[in-house]
Amino acid sequence: MTTADQHGDTSRSEALTAEICAELPTTPTDPVEICRYLGYPQGVTPAPRMAERIAQVVEQTRPHLRPRGAYAVYAVSSLTANSLNLNGTTITGRIGEFMTDSDRVAVFAVTVGEEISRLAEAAAKSGDALAACVMDATGSWAAEGAAEALMLRIRRHLKEQEELTLRYSPGYCGMEIDQQRNLFQLVQADSVGVTLMPSMLMHPLKSISGLVGFAPKATVNHSYSPCDICPRVGCHMRR
Repeated sequence: MTTADQHGDTSRSEALTAEICAELPTTPTDPVEICRYLGYPQGVTPAPRMAERIAQVVEQTRPHLRPRGAYAVYAVSSLTANSLNLNGTTITGRIGEFMTDSDRVAVFAVTVGEEISRLAEAAAKSGDALAACVMDATGSWAAEGAAEALMLRIRRHLKEQEELTLRYSPGYCGMEIDQQRNLFQLVQADSVGVTLMPSMLMHPLKSISGLVGFAPKATVNHSYSPCDICPRVGCHMRR
């Protein structure tokens, strides 16, 4: 179910368009990606019995995923190497490297719900550490899938010869986690059950917020990963 949203909040009233997606499709299971979230290095696969157990837990977990999301698109008021202004709200970080030449930016939030975290916590309390880890990894993988599903919705607003930039989220690649506060002023995240905690983490935990720009195809480079400009070379999530 998808609904267009006309925000009553004045901080969001200048959005060019906005949408609440109460349901998003669940991503097909990707064992390689789930193993990556479990910490397996690239090219390394679990032993057959372990792989079978992981697959069992993933399939038990999938029915408890509730992917949904919301976004709002704004005209760019100003854009520099380190800041972006949308409707009077300034977001800082390495904005220029991600939003180059964007004239519009979508602010988004997605989640797969809190049930997955409850399951993982219950498994850990019962002593099944492996199941807890797999459930947690499945939630992270599914949240990423929900973000990609929402990007397909956002793509409908592309003009001819435009492309979406790479997504950019607080806590990554030079955008401080406290920028969450500014993002949440621009998107109705609570419409899909996502709220911001004092720590600037989101509830439910398996949620993603961020920005994506609308830019000329000629200036959008999807041949690299955000990991290419991240200094954390030892990160097991590095692509």
